[in-house]
Amino acid sequence: MIRIMFKNGFILMTLSAFFYAVTDVFIKFMSPSIGPIPIAFVRFLLGGLILLPFLVQGHESLKGNSTRVLLLRGLTGTLAFFCLVKSIAMIPLSNAIVLFYTFPLFATFFSFLLLKEPLKKLEVLLTVIGLIGIYILINPGSHSYSLGHVLGLLAGGFTGLTIVLIRKVRKTNGPLIIYFYFCLVGGTVSLPFFVVNFTMPNFELILLLVVLAVIFLIAQLLMNQGFKYCKATEGATILMSEVVFTGIAGVLLFKDSLGLGFLVGASLIVGCGVGLNLVGRDHPSSYTMSNP
Repeated sequence: MIRIMFKNGFILMTLSAFFYAVTDVFIKFMSPSIGPIPIAFVRFLLGGLILLPFLVQGHESLKGNSTRVLLLRGLTGTLAFFCLVKSIAMIPLSNAIVLFYTFPLFATFFSFLLLKEPLKKLEVLLTVIGLIGIYILINPGSHSYSLGHVLGLLAGGFTGLTIVLIRKVRKTNGPLIIYFYFCLVGGTVSLPFFVVNFTMPNFELILLLVVLAVIFLIAQLLMNQGFKYCKATEGATILMSEVVFTGIAGVLLFKDSLGLGFLVGASLIVGCGVGLNLVGRDHPSSYTMSNP
């Protein structure tokens, strides 16, 4: 039964989305007590340490190819993760995750800008729909609009740029080395802030940080395994069920209010993301090992 499950793309991707939603809940719960820096540093540190033996065993060069682009990908992924964690801490969980899932829209834009890929008419239409959804969701003129919404959009923007960079480096680098550079750069960037602001957390928070890092790894491995047994477009679309899981968690655990503006805006954003995934630009396959 378990062996069959690990060869079913739909189940693997759904489980991955669920575990990513669990990490979102952990971040929301822990942020008031510990802040984003320790969360990021522990994730990068443990992720890199766990990944290192696999790289050594596989006799992969830690230098990789196109080192500058790998480092840039690591930096954009790190910035995306910082923005996402801070956004989750500042605004309702469901809003932060929906804004993060604007990344297919940004990936389309950066593919056009940096890779000179022509835009299809349908992509332009879907992008406009996504922008309308963003405006409705954040409602800039309302009292609830805050820096957290901007950070959520920045998380989506940096992730979109990360996907484009991964499309460039994956031609000469495997997914493990790409993800290793993400952990390496993230750990390096967060280390000074971690040291300067270090305060010894209690045992409960230390345990939660370790559990969070392990759940991140489980979600990542499930996603990578899932892409082996389903099409990239299908997998990326199923992963967007993270929005549903976090929406449910936000209502049940954090009393998020899902008003009409949120529901309409979220539907347009998610619909835009699904549509762009299915158009065939090959964004989704770049998602492997890229989720911040």
